[in-house]
Amino acid sequence: MLADDIGSHSPLPNGPTTIPYYSGDRAAHVHDEDFLDGWTFAEDIASGHFVANDYDFQKPKALLETRQQQPAGHIADNRELYDWPGGYTDMCDGENYARVRIEQQKAQREVAQGEGNARNIAPGYLFNLSKYLREDQNKDYLIESAYYRFEENVRRSDGAGGSGSAKRAGIDSPTTYRISFNAVPKSVPYRSQRTTPKPHTTGPQTAVVTGPAGEEIYTDQYGRVKVQFHWDRYGSMNENSSCWIRVSQTWAGSNYGSMHIPRIGQEVIVDFLNGDPDYPIITGRVYNAMQMPPWDLPANKTQSGIKTHSSLGGAGGDGMKNGAGDANALRFEDKKGQEQLWLHAQKDQLTEVENDEDKWVGNDRRKTIDRDEFNTIHRDRTEVVDRNEKINVHGWRTEEVDLDETLTVHQSRKRRVDKKESVDIGINRDKTIGRNEKDKIGNNWSVKVGKMKTETIGVGFMQNIGVFKMVNIGAAYNVNVGAMMATIVGVNQTSNIGMQKTTSVGKKYELTVGGSGGGASAGGGAQMNIVAPTEASSGGGSQSSITMEPDSITFKVGESVMILKADGTVTIDAETFKLSATKEIQDRSGAIFEN
Repeated sequence: MLADDIGSHSPLPNGPTTIPYYSGDRAAHVHDEDFLDGWTFAEDIASGHFVANDYDFQKPKALLETRQQQPAGHIADNRELYDWPGGYTDMCDGENYARVRIEQQKAQREVAQGEGNARNIAPGYLFNLSKYLREDQNKDYLIESAYYRFEENVRRSDGAGGSGSAKRAGIDSPTTYRISFNAVPKSVPYRSQRTTPKPHTTGPQTAVVTGPAGEEIYTDQYGRVKVQFHWDRYGSMNENSSCWIRVSQTWAGSNYGSMHIPRIGQEVIVDFLNGDPDYPIITGRVYNAMQMPPWDLPANKTQSGIKTHSSLGGAGGDGMKNGAGDANALRFEDKKGQEQLWLHAQKDQLTEVENDEDKWVGNDRRKTIDRDEFNTIHRDRTEVVDRNEKINVHGWRTEEVDLDETLTVHQSRKRRVDKKESVDIGINRDKTIGRNEKDKIGNNWSVKVGKMKTETIGVGFMQNIGVFKMVNIGAAYNVNVGAMMATIVGVNQTSNIGMQKTTSVGKKYELTVGGSGGGASAGGGAQMNIVAPTEASSGGGSQSSITMEPDSITFKVGESVMILKADGTVTIDAETFKLSATKEIQDRSGAIFEN
């Protein structure tokens, strides 16, 4: 009979529901009535306080403690019973649990035991006790348990039949029966005692991680997995093989710690919290013949670390460098003399440093990037190379500086550009050379100055031009020489002046053509011509010229000609010849012509 309320129990069937009590001699003389001839009543000093508590990892800060109080009225009823774990994760369940537990205690405060021949006594039914010597015992009871004893062919030595006997005055009795039972008052809610302990596990077990077909990792938001135990004959090695099972990690904090989710097919160690089979927890993982270690053993017994596996299915094949091609890995090699830390990223590697990063390499460092590299530095960068630096750029190179740039070379510097070089300076450029500068240009050199160009040379300025030099000046050309200026022309020199030329000589002006000579004379047998265009002549409409020959000088202006010869002859050919003086004219003969 299963019931959870006293109202679910009915009175005794098939007989009287009120059973009297007879003791001693009177019981021996009652033969036609069901009665009780034994009755004992005991009160237990039970606790009136019960406290239960538990923990729910899904609500780790929840207060699940619950308590119930039904004081019994004795001096020790404030002693509490404490139950941990309570076996609940919901507060309502805990309150019901505590209520039932305190009612269990209350149900054992008053316990009665009866004996007699009442044939309809049966557990789970109610009866009323009457005619007991203590009136407070005459009330309704719930029969908790009953024991039946039957005997055949029993003869009583005193000739009395007694309770449950069919004998009459010395006649053999064919049957004797006795009934004993335990009962509790109906006024107290009945709660059976917890006499059967819950099964406990005897230690950890191993199991295989399971999940849906086609998956390699099956988990929930807590990192729990499902398993199938080796003793399970009915499981299908899928997501229904067990409940969700929590997984112990090496470190677990609030959004920090380590996380390694066991994958489908791996063997794990399953223990049970408090030995309760309803609270499994995975505490470890083990290798087996199908799940071997990541490195060959015992050959690599000095290696330790972590190696993952790409999911789903792995990347397959060998890695690009030293990796397996389907895993991220961190490996430590502790073999003496070959110590190494090896880090492999199957695809991307991201490194974040919240503050400073320091790197120290005791020997060489090599870095190979098969494609592109991008570096962003939001503030300053300092790079120190104690010896040499070599950079090879096989393509193009662009360097951009938003503010100033300073390049200091304490010894020599070489720069070679195999093809073209362009220098674009937005405003000014200053160049200071402590000693010498040498420019060598294979073909042409063009310099374009938008406004003015000033050159200051402390001592000398020399130009060696192999073929020709051309100077084009749009407006004015001014040469200022502080001391001496010499111009040497190997063959010819031509000056073409569009309008006027003025030469001012402070003391002496010498012009030599073809050899030595002084003044305006020509020497060395060469000829010198000075020709003025028509618009520059002083008269007439024809051209003016000065012709210097080794033995003569000819001045010609239009139709007027004057020839001076080396022998002292002067010939003047003119339409009109005028000779005038402010004072006098004197010829070689001594004649004087006064004005």
